[in-house]
Amino acid sequence: MGESLATQFLRADLEVSCTQCGYPIWIRYSEVVAQATVTCPCCFIQLRLVDGTGSAQNAGKVVDQEITQALKGLSR
Repeated sequence: MGESLATQFLRADLEVSCTQCGYPIWIRYSEVVAQATVTCPCCFIQLRLVDGTGSAQNAGKVVDQEITQALKGLSR
């Protein structure tokens, strides 16, 4: 059986810009959920990833639930 959509979402990459120098940094959604600290490869500043609204934590679950609901409707 394959991964859930929530797990696939957490493994997805996201491009953000360094708040100090503007250099593009690739991070994973799982790093946002974990509120990890990443280092800019250009200016070496430490950036703490903050998900203030919890939207990254909930997005994978919501997508998974919506797909499950849609598939239930098809089997009727």
